[in-house]
Amino acid sequence: MSAMTLLLTLVVSVAIASPAYKELYYNQTLDHFAQSGVERRWPQRYLLDDSHWGTSGKPARCGCQGPILLYTGNEGPIDAFWEGNGFMIDVLAPKFGALLLFVEERYYGKSLPFGAESFMADNIKYLSTEQVIEDLAEIVTHLKSTLDGAHGCPVVAFGGSYGGTLTTFLRASKPDIVIGGLAASAPIGYYDKEGWAAHNVTEFTWSDIVNRDYDEADPRCLEAIHAASEAITSSPISVVAKEFNVCSPEALGPNSPDELFAYALESLPQLDYPYPVGGRPAWPVNATCDILVQAMDANGSALISAAATVTRFSLGISGKACVPTLPEGPGGIPGDGPGPGSWGWQSCTENLHQFSARGIRSYTFSLEDSAGKPCAQLFNDTANLNTTRLTQMYGGYKLGDGLAGISNIIWSNGALDPWSGGGFLTPRENAKGNYWIHLQKGAHHLDLRGPHPDDPDEVTKAREMEEDIISGWIETHFEICIE
Repeated sequence: MSAMTLLLTLVVSVAIASPAYKELYYNQTLDHFAQSGVERRWPQRYLLDDSHWGTSGKPARCGCQGPILLYTGNEGPIDAFWEGNGFMIDVLAPKFGALLLFVEERYYGKSLPFGAESFMADNIKYLSTEQVIEDLAEIVTHLKSTLDGAHGCPVVAFGGSYGGTLTTFLRASKPDIVIGGLAASAPIGYYDKEGWAAHNVTEFTWSDIVNRDYDEADPRCLEAIHAASEAITSSPISVVAKEFNVCSPEALGPNSPDELFAYALESLPQLDYPYPVGGRPAWPVNATCDILVQAMDANGSALISAAATVTRFSLGISGKACVPTLPEGPGGIPGDGPGPGSWGWQSCTENLHQFSARGIRSYTFSLEDSAGKPCAQLFNDTANLNTTRLTQMYGGYKLGDGLAGISNIIWSNGALDPWSGGGFLTPRENAKGNYWIHLQKGAHHLDLRGPHPDDPDEVTKAREMEEDIISGWIETHFEICIE
């Protein structure tokens, strides 16, 4: 998710003074499924914060001085996601007297199995969701067996976006490793295309949610967006490039100069937080509509300037810095798709989003043109795409529909977030033992962020509910252990 990773990193990477975590490394197995031969290992980075561990005031139970809260990682450097998880760090860890463990996904950040050569065709083949799940299980097992006071500790998993997908898959496949999980904004249904029709999902669901967000913010917003796009495409490239302050005209888009603008617009709804984050204003979708509608009532030049303003704060670019050419994103599959690097590989093997777009822009997904050809070129014909692999391995919609026999998972989604279209939104008949939370004013995993004075009441109540549920899982673990 190369371009999207940039955005997510900008969302959560806020400078913090002296974080309490320790940056450590575990000698991880390279191939958990190797049949024979020499076992190769590599240094996997993880963050550990024991500043609250065992401080709840409760005596140690079952050889455990406090629960372990595990963040299952994302498609990016793990330290970039620390600040965006205040619910775990600032609320739950102090209350539960918990140990915080954040594991970096292989092939991201500093967790490169082959160092600078990790992305070579013969080396990147070890990047898969299945290997990542095994990494998590191994490192948790190792720490529980080597840390004093951790042996009998319950582990609760947390994750947002792809991390929420990992949290769900970890609990589903390794219930002996984690007692439960909070999976926020986990778009698992988007990977289960055969289940789309039964869950009212289409190839346009992602983009339709984006369009709806802008339309609800201002009835004239989509009109203003189209007017801005027309102003961009009808103006000289040199004028647009100067207004957008791009490092190179190619940054405006590989096919049309309004593609960067459209990409920025599509990215904002998932970042539609009720307070400023990453250089963006509070409720940035509303702010975008205000800027564009006012400019539409002025002239074409004002629209281009307004579009540039929106694009820059959407991408988190401020000051005099020029906008770089993104290796993936503008003009491509809505949300993300094939590209160079780790997420590009995952998109070309198992995490492909088969989305088309309408409204803000038109895009028709084609398995061959959107994935087959670019993936073959990017990875020299070594990426073998299987769009059903994750569903076959872990269950797809069967997980959320109560047909996979799993329990103790909280699935939270926000209606403002286009990724919620692939989330598990409502319980199905007989789907017991799990929890579904739907936030009407929620963006991408807002509930994982720390409490804020401007949070909608529903988000505050959601966190309270999540805390109670997780506390119950922990107490049940200790009760069973004592018995």
